[in-house]
Amino acid sequence: MNKIILIVEDEFIVADDLQLTLEHAGYNVCGVADSVVEAREIIRKKKPGLVLLDIHLKGKLNGIELAKELKEENIAFVYLSANSNQQILEAAKATEPYGFIVKPFREKDLLVTLDIAFYRHEHSLEARWRTEIKLQKELSAIELDAGSLEQKLVRTAKALQSYMPFDCLAGKFKLEGNKQFSGFAFLRIGFEEYQVIGIEELSTISGLKPEEIKSLFTYTSVDNAAAYYNASEFEALFPSNPIKGLFAKLFNFTSNLVLPILTSDGYVFSLSFYNRSTEGYNREKLEWISRLQQPLTAILNSIPNNEKSLALSTSLKVTTTKNEKATKAAPCFADIIGNSAALLNVLDLLTMVAPLDTSVLILGESGTGKEKIASCIHELSPRKSKPFIKINCAALPPSLIESELFGHEKGAFTGAFEKRIGKFELADNGTIFLDEIGEMPAELQVKLLRVLQEKEIERIGGRQTIKVNVRVIAATNRNLETEMAEGRFRLDLYYRLNVFPVTLPPLRERKEDIKLLSYYFAENFSKRYNKPFQKISDDMLKQLEAYSWPGNIRELENIIEQSFIMNDGRNELTLKTSLAHRGNTINRFAPDASIDGTFKTIDDIKLIQRQTEIEHISSVLKKTGGRIRGKDGAAELLNEKPTTLESRMAKLGIKKESFL
Repeated sequence: MNKIILIVEDEFIVADDLQLTLEHAGYNVCGVADSVVEAREIIRKKKPGLVLLDIHLKGKLNGIELAKELKEENIAFVYLSANSNQQILEAAKATEPYGFIVKPFREKDLLVTLDIAFYRHEHSLEARWRTEIKLQKELSAIELDAGSLEQKLVRTAKALQSYMPFDCLAGKFKLEGNKQFSGFAFLRIGFEEYQVIGIEELSTISGLKPEEIKSLFTYTSVDNAAAYYNASEFEALFPSNPIKGLFAKLFNFTSNLVLPILTSDGYVFSLSFYNRSTEGYNREKLEWISRLQQPLTAILNSIPNNEKSLALSTSLKVTTTKNEKATKAAPCFADIIGNSAALLNVLDLLTMVAPLDTSVLILGESGTGKEKIASCIHELSPRKSKPFIKINCAALPPSLIESELFGHEKGAFTGAFEKRIGKFELADNGTIFLDEIGEMPAELQVKLLRVLQEKEIERIGGRQTIKVNVRVIAATNRNLETEMAEGRFRLDLYYRLNVFPVTLPPLRERKEDIKLLSYYFAENFSKRYNKPFQKISDDMLKQLEAYSWPGNIRELENIIEQSFIMNDGRNELTLKTSLAHRGNTINRFAPDASIDGTFKTIDDIKLIQRQTEIEHISSVLKKTGGRIRGKDGAAELLNEKPTTLESRMAKLGIKKESFL
């Protein structure tokens, strides 16, 4: 591994101290720069493996600007900053650093952070390498297997999806020097599910005549070089590439990556990846897909010339229908409902990281399904036949967490009447899921870090260490950047856990999934209560889609259940609870909501969400007479574990005695 370090710091005393510390620890410091311009020159000449990067530097450019370039070059970097406010942390996080050190710092903090940074970089490189090897094998299998042009194109699109995210993969091909062309496009509409878009489909969707669309293709310039275009750069292509402009308009695409391929028999193919994210593609993805040019060319070379000629003389018809799934999705995805781009991006990440042993940090608001996602990662991994151990850090008193995680020996403390095997030991060779990791006490964070670094535990009262082989998946609904800035969560533990972050979208950002989820829950309740279900009223669906869901999927499930219970089974389902009351107005949490004509701040939104959560839990407790546990208790009605609900009530200041 390249352990050459460049220091980019404009305070001479700090930079000099850093250099002495690093050289004493055995690192090779290739230089010190006080500006982005000077740093660029050293990087070009010395090729460091890691850059220690101050955020505020001399000159017009700051460290965050340089970080974007380092990311493009696949060089690890760790931020240094005397300013750890929320705004700085958010801007730094967006560049995906390998660590963050707040000045002033101890020598030990620096060295531990560097160890973690090199560890994370090495594992991310290993993950990419394994991913690329796996995909190379998949593409080679497509080349060697029998199949028509259409079948091989479909299989190639499916193979690329998890590794090169796209909302649409389009292609155009023709013979060199010939104006005649054929094309295809696969629009993603679900997990491993695509709709084929051809001339006829474009005509129906756009309202243009087929001849007009063919004319757009004819006057569209050829993609001669591999390149990517985001936002305004993508829009700048439309005058010379009107077909891209049409695709962008019809399907809301905002970024594009192209890869031209020349076959051995003189056909020019242009693969065009489209994405609805404004920053969908970058240099790293371009270099990655370019390395696949050879196996992709081999697939196209494996298709007989006469079949390509036939496709040119007729409209290419791919034998996939709108609702036909290319392959059966993994069983663990069966209960993950939705086909929004936000959700599909998460599923792509899961299929990519699950086969590896990489630590995963699942981020997302309460009720977004973090435990279900963790379970999917385990089920898709080579460890699926081994234990999957779950522990909710928020549900255990601080005095019991250490014993719960690491176990204890008989007589280790008062009440330890027998030896206890901890969760990490039980999860050996399997996976442990640490839910609500943000609630873990600071003293336990240090011990957890040791387990992650050294892969060994020590029971309370024990005299020997025990080696464990455990994959760690952690989850939190807290903003860990804020927790770190305020000293409640360790930087080194965060960056050890955050090797592969997966952020779950809140329900308000995937509203196109609300109808699917609502019907899914209603049909489940129909089976559970042995009660007929007709349909959900249009008015109810409109209200559900207008609401902003502070409780996310869990809250939606609760509302559907309440409406179902109060429905007679003969009429369509209608809303039996006032969404307006839950948030004063249906749009209370909408981004454009305002107070006295001014936009709400994030703190305002958090306060409203807290108050709504208090009101909702209180209304359920009132219904159950303060009873939390057991059948029809508040925990069951809220679809929460009793211990989790009790912990949440304590934080919100809700006392069950008030409802007895």
